[in-house]
Amino acid sequence: ADPPPAAKYARGDTAVLTNGVRGAADFKVHWLGWEGVDFVLTLDLGAPGAAREIALSTLSDARSWILHPASVACEVSADGTAYRDAGTKTAAGDQRDEDPVRTFSWTDDTVPPGTLASVRYVRFRVEGVKRLPDWHASAGGAAWAFVDEIVVR
Repeated sequence: ADPPPAAKYARGDTAVLTNGVRGAADFKVHWLGWEGVDFVLTLDLGAPGAAREIALSTLSDARSWILHPASVACEVSADGTAYRDAGTKTAAGDQRDEDPVRTFSWTDDTVPPGTLASVRYVRFRVEGVKRLPDWHASAGGAAWAFVDEIVVR
């Protein structure tokens, strides 16, 4: 993760992103957080293989200054050098009435043909909201972005 997540959530241990346990609506358990910044997550699957779906879950808890990211871009690579763009997903609207957990997902039928044919590395470029919006009681304060389980199948 670049930059690394805040150490005060899940001890900043990026292993929680792939431990098979999905974070619930409580941000203190199984979630990693970044405050007021964009960040990049890169996952090495160990060997190239075909994927049908790649997904990343995010959290919203406006009372705790946590909003879904503004956007998440997904890129894949067989060798860690040449990456293919799988597309960018955005969080539409002002995020005032969001579901607590959102899953950003890229599937074989929604990305350019062949994109997921040989995947060893998955890279997410996460653009955080950074500042709390005007509707928030603490508008202008630094917004957090929280992510959990990365699923590749």
